[in-house]
Amino acid sequence: MSGNYKGTQSLGDANSEFAAQNAAIRRIINMMGPNLPAKVLSVSGTGLNPVGYVTVQPLVHQIDGRGHPTPRGIIHNVPYVRIQGGSRAIICDPQEGDIGYIIVSGRDISTVKAARGEAAPGSFRTHDCADAVYVGGLLNAAPEEYIGWIDGDVHVKTAGKFIVDAKEMQVNCAITASGDVTAGSISLQNHTHPGVQAGSSSTGAPQG
Repeated sequence: MSGNYKGTQSLGDANSEFAAQNAAIRRIINMMGPNLPAKVLSVSGTGLNPVGYVTVQPLVHQIDGRGHPTPRGIIHNVPYVRIQGGSRAIICDPQEGDIGYIIVSGRDISTVKAARGEAAPGSFRTHDCADAVYVGGLLNAAPEEYIGWIDGDVHVKTAGKFIVDAKEMQVNCAITASGDVTAGSISLQNHTHPGVQAGSSSTGAPQG
């Protein structure tokens, strides 16, 4: 075959124009903050407060040209995600030691965090880990307290009290309690009926 192939080089040639462009593109991509698993180091703004922030340590190390790993820097003031719609929310805030995932925003979100609303970007930085958002619940151990479906049943387990603050409660099923039930100051197991003569007879059935 004949022809003029001047300036045409193999894609595998390390000195080719393609290789140079490819290296430049890879370098730019590698400068972008990556979405990574991260460990929670501290938490602020938990409980009945506006959604708060976490300090996180990304878990995937950086690798230099010789293959040596280096831990990534700690990221502060990272907003975390809470399941919320309007004034209704499910509160299960992150805790120290949790593992979750950071999602790096494409633009600077510092002014949005400060305003908790619309705002211009705080700078011209893009794809920076300083603009990460934390989503929790990844690679964690089995829970000791929980609310959820287990083998078809809904289980609630807590080390504290189960407190319901509502205007009214309606339960459309039978209720079984292994402990005592108290209504006001009256115990279901230990209450007495005044005005009943002592003896072996039982009281009548409950009134409708």
